Amino acid sequence: KIKDEFGADVGLLARMLPSISVLSPDFVPGFTRRISDAQSADIADTMNARSVCFTLLRFVRIVSNPSHPIMLFLDDLQWADDTALDIIHAFLSDKMGSCMFFVGTYRNNEVDIDHALFDFMERLEISNVPTTKVRLTGLSLEDLNTMISDALCLFPRICMSLSKIVFQKTKGNPFFVLEFMQSLQSRGLLYYDCRQKRWMWNEESIHAEDITDNVLHLLSSKMNGLSDD
Repeated sequence: KIKDEFGADVGLLARMLPSISVLSPDFVPGFTRRISDAQSADIADTMNARSVCFTLLRFVRIVSNPSHPIMLFLDDLQWADDTALDIIHAFLSDKMGSCMFFVGTYRNNEVDIDHALFDFMERLEISNVPTTKVRLTGLSLEDLNTMISDALCLFPRICMSLSKIVFQKTKGNPFFVLEFMQSLQSRGLLYYDCRQKRWMWNEESIHAEDITDNVLHLLSSKMNGLSDD
């Protein structure tokens, strides 16, 4: 079906999507080998965004259907340029048979009000593309305590004091919570007591930890603790 659709252009598709050869060992003779970075650059130079979009859209129409849509997830859309967003919009607004489920994430503290991302979302609504917006915030103190309780295998009331400190330090950011808890364990501030057969912690030392709200600070501290090897 793909061969019938693309005909002589099947080689062009193979150069854009080298892994397409897994669909069939003899799918694209001569293009199953890995393409070098230099060759990829040459392809990009000879193809504009419109032709790339059109070629990929033809492929999506063939391999997707309502019962088997293509799932596309893109993180950090705050870094996407106009061209990338235009291509995504073309996929999602296509009315000629393509079926795609798209999930995109971005950091709202890294985009201005005139960022192309907001125009992209407005164009999706104008094109009648069903959209759902989900704003992810930090965990509440109760949810954080439930998570820590499950992780330490302790009753929620027992670890609430620890949870309050962790919440104060991390503002409930799930990633920061995980990194912070691991750092406490690695430095002996959170430890398993074999005699009492439960996790213990030093509240005063943890409370005195000089931890900023910036995850990069915690990660850089973690990297600085690595050996030269």
